Parts: sequence; structure tokens; C-alpha cells
Amino acid sequence: MAPNVIPFPAQRSRVLIVEDHAAIRQMVGVLVKSMPEFEVIGQAGTLDEAKRLAGELRPDIVVLDWMFPGGDGGEFLAQLKLEARLTEVLVFSATASAHAVREALMGGAKGFVEKGASMTELTDAIRAVAAGRVYFSPTVARIVEELVRRQPADDQTLSEREREVLTYIGEGLPTREIAERLNVSMKTVNNVRSNIAAKTGHHSIAQLTMHAARLGLIPGPHDDPANLLAPAQPVAPRPSAPPAPGSQAASS
Repeated sequence: MAPNVIPFPAQRSRVLIVEDHAAIRQMVGVLVKSMPEFEVIGQAGTLDEAKRLAGELRPDIVVLDWMFPGGDGGEFLAQLKLEARLTEVLVFSATASAHAVREALMGGAKGFVEKGASMTELTDAIRAVAAGRVYFSPTVARIVEELVRRQPADDQTLSEREREVLTYIGEGLPTREIAERLNVSMKTVNNVRSNIAAKTGHHSIAQLTMHAARLGLIPGPHDDPANLLAPAQPVAPRPSAPPAPGSQAASS
């Protein structure tokens, strides 16, 4: 291979951009297209269009604005959850209120970055979320930590196995890898996670990660924001889902 040549992965993670401002939507598209492990498969300017394209194109990752005329990103997240789609969502929004952050995390978003973030931070966030990790900009991390702190929970009720699983969740490991490390079935890991959720009141990956940080199982933003917000390792591309009949990908 020639020097200084960066090979493209055989299959790239497929990204849908949902943003009602055309200039920002195009800017994010240019950024994603500059990352060799990703491809932009669609862009949507409304929630209705976003829901349609998500169903047709089956993206691996969605970069989602939060506020739209007549609604917010929670409506889109609710559809993803209803359809049980294996899609990671990064919220990229000018709105970072406690309510918006809470609704996004309860809806299953893996990351939340403010629109004041640098292009480098947005790039890091996309890569982290694609790798199954959470990513919060510093302001959002403080909001999430406060939300978790206020959530009543009896930390002492977690068993040793539950703490092990919670640690691995906080480190961004997928269920399959957690099962392999513990030498148990994926069903067992899911059962343990359900027990953790019942005991702590935290259900999303982002909430569980922050709870793991609160218990000292992983570094948290109160220790060093760079630890929780560190860029993930290069993303292993996912197998592409076959496009639905009649779907149309965005031009690159």
C-alpha cells in the first residue's frame, strides 16, 4: 500500500441527518462525508420526513436536532423504540435544557452535543455513539449527572454480578461482549440489566453509564470530563441492511 494512503473500510456506518435548518444540515453532511468510516444515506428537514426515511433507509446512526416546528426529537425517538430499530442516535441541538436532555436520554439517545461544539467534538461524538458509547458535551454531562444524582436509588442493593454488568455497560461494551467476558448467555446479561434498571430506576444506556460513574465504577465528569467524553477507537463498520423496496438514498 502506498505511504500516507488511508484505506476505506469495506462497509461504512450509514448516517441519517435530521435538521430543519438547511445550512446546518448541509454542514453536518459535509463533516460526515469527510469521515471515511461513515456515509450519509439521507437528510431530513422535518420529523415526518425523518420518520419516513428511517423506515426506508434503516440507518445505523441518526444525527438529530431536537426542536422542530410543532414538535421535538422525542417523537422521532418514540418511533424508533416502537419499531425496535437498532439505530444509535446523537442529538445535536441548540437546546440543552434539563427537560430536553432528560427526554432525549429516556428516549434512548446515546449522545447529546450542543450546536456550539467544535467540529472536532462533533466528530468525536459521532464516532463514540457509532461505537456504542455515550457522549455528552460538558454542559450536558453536568445536567445528566445532576439528573442521575436526583434519582432515588438504593446503591447497596446491587449484587456483585449487577455491578460487573453495570461497569461493562458504562464502558460501552455491547451485550454480546459482556456475555463473553462473564461466560454467560446474552439472555442472562439482559436479565441482569433489567434487574439493575428495576433497582436504580435507570433504563437507557446513557443513564446507566452516568450511574456507573456515580458509583465510582467508571470515571465520571466530576473526575475528569475527558475520561467520559474521550473519543472512541475507530469504528468497526456494520453490515449494511438491505434497502427497503422503493427507498432512495441521498446523493453524495
